[in-house]
Amino acid sequence: MKTNQLHYLAILIFTCVFSTNAQNLNGQIKTTGPAPLGLAWGQTDQAAIDFFTNLTSRPKKILTAKDINGSPYFNEEFKLAKVYYGGRFEDGKQIYIRHNAYSDELEMATSPYQYASEQILLKTKEVFCEIEGVTFKLLPYISKSSGQPEIGYLQSIFEGDTYKVFLNQTKVFMKQQPARTSLERSFPPRFVDSEVYYYSVNGDTPQYLNTSKSKLKKLFKDKGKAKDLLKMKGSDLEVLKNIFTALENE
Repeated sequence: MKTNQLHYLAILIFTCVFSTNAQNLNGQIKTTGPAPLGLAWGQTDQAAIDFFTNLTSRPKKILTAKDINGSPYFNEEFKLAKVYYGGRFEDGKQIYIRHNAYSDELEMATSPYQYASEQILLKTKEVFCEIEGVTFKLLPYISKSSGQPEIGYLQSIFEGDTYKVFLNQTKVFMKQQPARTSLERSFPPRFVDSEVYYYSVNGDTPQYLNTSKSKLKKLFKDKGKAKDLLKMKGSDLEVLKNIFTALENE
């Protein structure tokens, strides 16, 4: 008799919890009201609702570790951005964006002081943005790591008639690695930076750009000119801009 009573009590508790959760879930879904701030321009209210419904239903990369070293962002601040749709920029729209290099998404905010955001820029080739003079475009490219075509946000650092150069900044999440012996170090869960350059010739799909001096020299017809250029000092970005400017004029 006691066993049957316990079974009945368990079923009753489960039914109550399920009913409460269903009511809470239904109460959270909005089917009316204005579009949230920061959405892609030109969307109707229903389009905004559909967009966020699809966004929340798709699988996301979720990290639960509380002591992860590093950040999924190269720059955690939201910066004032210009957003272009179909190559057209609408002036007067205040929107702030930061690049999540782990999920490869452009997160949107209505204030530079916002800490977090659940809104992202529509991930389509028709929409791109400019942040502090750097253009982020969703483009196909031949991945250095896999050698296969991939699609992701590339930062345009040089655009000529023949050559185009891009930077792909990503964050790779590394799981915790405990030391196997007393002579080894343990590593906490962490984000690891990855910065890879790609280049395109005559509109071809961007491919990996090896930035070693010997590889860059091979791109030149005039090897003497290449030798002089490769002696210059500066950051990778400055050197690559000067090199491809010279290549464009060969």
